[in-house]
Amino acid sequence: MPDALPPVAARRDPPSVPAAEIVLPDEFDQTFAGWQPEAFEILDRLREEPHIGQYKEERDAGLLDEYIKEPFKRYRDDIVVNWVLPNQLGFETEKRVFSRLLKNDFGAGGCHHHRWMAFYRPEAGKRLMDVQLSHSLSDKGLTVGLYVGAYATDLLAQAKERIREEPERYRALVNALLGKEGRWYFSYHYGSGDSKTSPKHHEPLGALPDDWEKADGLAVRKRLPREDVVRAGETVVREAMEVVMDLWPLYRFYLT
Repeated sequence: MPDALPPVAARRDPPSVPAAEIVLPDEFDQTFAGWQPEAFEILDRLREEPHIGQYKEERDAGLLDEYIKEPFKRYRDDIVVNWVLPNQLGFETEKRVFSRLLKNDFGAGGCHHHRWMAFYRPEAGKRLMDVQLSHSLSDKGLTVGLYVGAYATDLLAQAKERIREEPERYRALVNALLGKEGRWYFSYHYGSGDSKTSPKHHEPLGALPDDWEKADGLAVRKRLPREDVVRAGETVVREAMEVVMDLWPLYRFYLT
């Protein structure tokens, strides 16, 4: 991966770039060799024992670095080299783009069983404060998707206003994705604790759900099962970027 992105003046604000102007190279320049079965076995164990003790056991044996953290960095680098740089997209790609496995649970010592990353626009300040084109590795596989919500409350409000203005266009954009091959889904969530509601829709929508405006977050994602991810090897980077390209019109809908 290059030492630095091009000067800011040479970069474009991502939402301003039409989908037709974004390209992927015919052949990827890659350092990522693929996810190994051991990565998912580690995440299996963290799911079964979601505590700092299990995390430390995996870390101290060098397994987290070897099978999850270092491969994920190379995966990130390949996306930068083959997509961000050639298309001059003004994303932050290095600082705080990765989540932490340990939970921020006030010292209770909890641990996640997934790790994710998302680039973000520098003006947003943090990945959680922007509309996220995210890549998440869990025990179930690799999930690539678009999410707005959580701490990005202003952008969520903006996205909802755009949906109210053009509900049929929004539904058409979502349905175009749900109609594609693979494990695509549209989801949203609201509430908390025992009252939290998180419906998922895998089939094209006949109408927007009655309760969508209650959402604290909106997502459209595609999951690549773990067996397929391992089988794909290095080519999973291209598969993931094709998902991002599919999501781009919806990304722009939220932000333009």
